[in-house]
Amino acid sequence: MSAKNIDRDSATLTYRVTEMLRREIVRGEREADSRLSEAAIAAAYDVSRGPVREAIQRLASDGLVVVEPHRGAFVKRLERRDVMELFEIRVALECEAASLAAEKMTDEGLAQLRSMQKQAAEAMTEEPDGFPDVVDLHGLISMLSGNRRLAAQIEQINTELRLARARSGSTPARAALALVEHEQIIGHLEARDPEKAALAMRRHLSGALANTLALVYSPNEPESR
Repeated sequence: MSAKNIDRDSATLTYRVTEMLRREIVRGEREADSRLSEAAIAAAYDVSRGPVREAIQRLASDGLVVVEPHRGAFVKRLERRDVMELFEIRVALECEAASLAAEKMTDEGLAQLRSMQKQAAEAMTEEPDGFPDVVDLHGLISMLSGNRRLAAQIEQINTELRLARARSGSTPARAALALVEHEQIIGHLEARDPEKAALAMRRHLSGALANTLALVYSPNEPESR
């Protein structure tokens, strides 16, 4: 495998290695339960093993990697129960974020949401296979809540849930419905209606959970192994 080009001037090596590994994991390029060899990764990225070791520890803290004594590090596998528990937390946090955003919404924030929604619609017109990864309306709403700690917790939960999305693949029908549901959420935010914004967010996330479970886990699969 040829060495990957890492910009050593714009950030620390550890940060660069961490972000490259994170991207490969959440995109499904490194499969669940696959071993993360420090030596192999260091060779692939053309770095020493030190930054790789630190990167693996950081990703373990983020819930993307499991480090087992005397065995090594592995890409985390989310079981059905894990996904359900993460979604329970996600619903609670994101509904609160939507409620707060509705109360604090500015014209500038609303313009950002409208711009992002337009970007998503245009991206899906060009590539209708699934919702574009580059568009993070949920992250923007969490930031518009005005609560930095709440936004950080939402980001953490959604980072872990991307492990399940890596297994689910493209879902054109769900992506189209999600776009409609996002529009409904934005409409309630624009109306500055906290209760309806939170309710619309809850309905949207309930649909996302049902879709994820249907795609990733068979009906007879146990909640944990």
